[in-house]
Amino acid sequence: MIRKLSDISPILTSHGVGQKRVLLSSSEAGCSLTQIAVTTLKEGETATAHIHPDMQEAFYVMEGEVEVILDGQHTICDKDTFVYVEKCTSHEMRAKSDCRIMTIGCVIESSRNKLYPMLFKQNRKTLVWGTEDWTVSGVPNSESEVENGTWARYNLTEVISRRPEEILGKQVASKYNNQLPLLTKIIEAHKDLSIQVHPNDEMAKREHNKLGKSEMWYILDARPGSYLYAGFKQQITPEEYKERVANGTICEVLAKHEVHKDDVFYLPAGRVHAICGGIKLAEVQQSSDVTYRIYDYNRPGLDGKPRELHTELASQAIDYKVYPEYRTGNDSSPFKGDKRGSVNEILNTPFFSIKVIETTESFHRNMIKYDSFIILMVLNGDCKLRVRSTGYEVTVSEGNSCLMPASIADYDIIPLNKADEEHSSPFKGDKRGSVKVLEAFINNKKTIGKIISDFFHLD
Repeated sequence: MIRKLSDISPILTSHGVGQKRVLLSSSEAGCSLTQIAVTTLKEGETATAHIHPDMQEAFYVMEGEVEVILDGQHTICDKDTFVYVEKCTSHEMRAKSDCRIMTIGCVIESSRNKLYPMLFKQNRKTLVWGTEDWTVSGVPNSESEVENGTWARYNLTEVISRRPEEILGKQVASKYNNQLPLLTKIIEAHKDLSIQVHPNDEMAKREHNKLGKSEMWYILDARPGSYLYAGFKQQITPEEYKERVANGTICEVLAKHEVHKDDVFYLPAGRVHAICGGIKLAEVQQSSDVTYRIYDYNRPGLDGKPRELHTELASQAIDYKVYPEYRTGNDSSPFKGDKRGSVNEILNTPFFSIKVIETTESFHRNMIKYDSFIILMVLNGDCKLRVRSTGYEVTVSEGNSCLMPASIADYDIIPLNKADEEHSSPFKGDKRGSVKVLEAFINNKKTIGKIISDFFHLD
């Protein structure tokens, strides 16, 4: 193959600055090479700092002068300078003059092929009523940042884009366009949250081009007498709803529930709800940031200004039906006759499924059959997660979460306590501490079962 640079059409670089002409692509090379290209930068343009956990790069300055920053170290490079960038090295280029640079990238196959359970840096948001820790998020501009392993310092969306089917599961990747469809949080409400509602998928798509928002709350702790709102206690019309919002009496028609540790509430899209002060909970929801605020007690936001209400949109989203029960059943009695541990299925919805595992010993979980990623939230205690196929281990402490890729979701949950962590001495008998872990995933096995049932016309 022989090519002349001037015959190759320029394209925008992945950094959004400068142009490049690709001399040789990975598909043409048929090997671990990503590409060989010539990049043109104008004076003052900057390819901002980034890293590649599975790729090495090399730059050769053909013309001009460029400032290269490798892990914070600045070097001025002029014509005929060669720069080698190892994997996981932060690198940035600033054009000191108009310049041309030859770039060569090569994937490290041993790094690329290894999937593992991912941990994340804290992603905490302070709000007028308390705090939210977004423990696993793919929401644009609020993505979780990987903390461990090959993908450290990458955000979760970037990681998933590399290997969507293996991380999300084939069916999940196809259905959700290679996007993580769930968001998990730990919420601490010091004051009452606003009265609110979320749209379903159809309305959210129509109004915002986003997913709808059904969610689940698992109560981790609650002050005595703490309560929340979920659903209506009496029938009202859309017109009465608007009147009550206007005169501040909407709470009078909402169902009020006193809560205790291990209570569970499922909030399908359309159900009016609010967490109130004194409650700490784990939340699993569809990956959406669409919320319609109905009533906010006439209080200002953190900026001192009144927070926006969405009265009209909420009126279209609300399910006005009164239901006999709003609390979700949860048999949280430990171990159910098995001294080692128990699995309690909490929810099995079209949007997500929830199981809670409580154990005092190493507990095997094979979730590969669901063809879905697993988000594991440690509700009580600390544990290790060990992947059976690779032996890879991560330690997850109470209140933190882990993303288990779909293709390696065959793992052991191993309880820990201070003696394990500090002295590595095993417990004898039944002295090992217990751990409670919530698993959130997409139940594709259920979908497959329905397809088979429909095919054979089974009831």
